[in-house]
Amino acid sequence: MAWRSRRRRYAKQWLLLIGIVVVCGWLTTKGLHLLFTTGRAEEAEHVVDKFYKLEQEGDYGSSWELLHSSMKEHFPKDEYIQKRAHIFMQDFKSDSYLYELGKSKALSSLQLKENGKDLELDHVYAVKVTQDFDTLYGPIQLVQMCYVAEENGEWSLLWKTE
Repeated sequence: MAWRSRRRRYAKQWLLLIGIVVVCGWLTTKGLHLLFTTGRAEEAEHVVDKFYKLEQEGDYGSSWELLHSSMKEHFPKDEYIQKRAHIFMQDFKSDSYLYELGKSKALSSLQLKENGKDLELDHVYAVKVTQDFDTLYGPIQLVQMCYVAEENGEWSLLWKTE
């Protein structure tokens, strides 16, 4: 009788130990995943914030540098600078704006059609951006989904244009 009791007690202890190891392993894996994705999400959000700060200051040349190569191909630098300045300053009669970034959301992939070509990007972050303008026509709010992808070791910004 004592033998069975001891055997049950050891079996329970082993099950408890195995359970603890499994839970710790799961928490460690989940924690590492959160640690790495959180840092990457913050980097992606930082690029979007930097882009819109530059745009807010009217530095469209520097903001263009943060665009993904497919966006640079779609919007040549001189044309981009001229059109952005024209829309915001001349058409809207607004020399600045306020903006707010939403929380980034990790996407496993993003498919775009740029310049007639299909483009598929892996490990992309989506960030909702809201811009508030005081314009000649009254307040205008633009809401746009921005995407941030890693390209050549650097984060770059994209929009869906087609």
